[in-house]
Amino acid sequence: MSNFANGRSRLRFDSLEQVTTPDGSGRVAVRLEWHGDMFEGEVPCLQTQQGILRAAAQSTVVATLASTHDAGSTNIQLDVVGVKAVRAFDGWVVVARINGTAGSETYRLLGAAPCEKEEDLPAAAVKAVLNASNRILEQRVAR
Repeated sequence: MSNFANGRSRLRFDSLEQVTTPDGSGRVAVRLEWHGDMFEGEVPCLQTQQGILRAAAQSTVVATLASTHDAGSTNIQLDVVGVKAVRAFDGWVVVARINGTAGSETYRLLGAAPCEKEEDLPAAAVKAVLNASNRILEQRVAR
């Protein structure tokens, strides 16, 4: 827990891996970094744009929660309510809605991340979730 008090207190997006299987399903794995430690989350998905975005968001939540357990704070819960890609001007914006609980407090979190190309939407979904969830992590885990 003392690591959150010293230095950077936000998780950083490291990588995203998307694997497709011949039956039309697949999986999305996300890796986050914090103070040199890596935290991974992996979720199966359908190979649709919405399915991949949802899996990227869910994988990010799994990895985020793994980082809170490592920091000694197991009372934080995060749930993806929804994630959506919106065409805006000449690019894209991914918006993620997260519900969170920390102890007796509940949070309705919203994060957004822009991207230029459609193939970058899963990474933008990860960043949108981090933009939402890092706020609660900074406040709760750093205490």
